[in-house]
Amino acid sequence: MADIEAAYEEQMDTIFYLGPLREYPHRDYLWARSKPLDVGPRGEKAIDAILAATAASERRNVKYRAPRRPFQEMIAYWLREMGLIHEFRVEEIAKGSNRWQAKVRTTGSGTEVLLTDVGFGVSQVLPVITLLQFVPEKSTVILEQPEIHLHPLAQANLADVIINAATHRDLQIILESHSEHLLLRLQRRIAEEKVSYNDVKLYFCDAPLGISKLAPLDLDLFGQIGNWPKNWALYT
Repeated sequence: MADIEAAYEEQMDTIFYLGPLREYPHRDYLWARSKPLDVGPRGEKAIDAILAATAASERRNVKYRAPRRPFQEMIAYWLREMGLIHEFRVEEIAKGSNRWQAKVRTTGSGTEVLLTDVGFGVSQVLPVITLLQFVPEKSTVILEQPEIHLHPLAQANLADVIINAATHRDLQIILESHSEHLLLRLQRRIAEEKVSYNDVKLYFCDAPLGISKLAPLDLDLFGQIGNWPKNWALYT
């Protein structure tokens, strides 16, 4: 029994959750110079996580044997791949002040501004990207509506962020989404063999009698779904 309890606790310690309602960005952040376990259920610890990973000189890469980049560069890379910004960094306002600002540049020749001064979607997806890069490999990540406040192209590109984290960092990602754009990109990547259909499980949630039920969707190696739910258009 003790072994089972220990295994259960160990498994629970590797589960991380991010909800759909996330904190608004701030003009500056106070960091206690401690390392959080994750970014918090509302993404409120995303900047703390970025700063902790930076202080620990953590590095990530996009694929195996690719050059490993500083943590902040990897966050900037994925924001750029999503078509949201050109540069991203977090810096201390003044040395020793322990107050930090998140700054972005939307274009290569654009003026650097605070995170609060760009599209709201950037600050809302930042905790998603940070969490996927911050948690230990082989963790389980639960995301609710990670695409919220993003335009359609960014929603589609978010699928690539998630696929990369799942395949490259060996994460199990449980995702709840209303985004047709994200789903279509996922189907496309399966057809392109960027991710195996055997590694993806899709479920449709419906509540015909007031009780939510999950119906498995049949997914083939071309990314096609063989049993679309009735009245699917009413949900998309």
